[in-house]
Amino acid sequence: MACKILKQKIHDTLRGGYFSDAKDFVDVSDGSADHVHIVIVSRKFNGHTMGDRTDIIWDELVKHLSQEEWGHVFLSIGMLPEEVTLW
Repeated sequence: MACKILKQKIHDTLRGGYFSDAKDFVDVSDGSADHVHIVIVSRKFNGHTMGDRTDIIWDELVKHLSQEEWGHVFLSIGMLPEEVTLW
């Protein structure tokens, strides 16, 4: 299980920065071991490839977190609202 303080810091960093729109959705959850998974649903990804979306997320993380902190991020996914489906 990843540190709750780190997960909250990552969430607050993303929500307080580029993904601060009320309609943006940011989820930071446990991955394997002490790693973190991030899922972001935002219209800001419109027109961007999956690679671009990952770069946008990582740019925010690298700007605001230490290398030790962002080193715990194992997976990050950026999606548009219409790409989210219920299983």
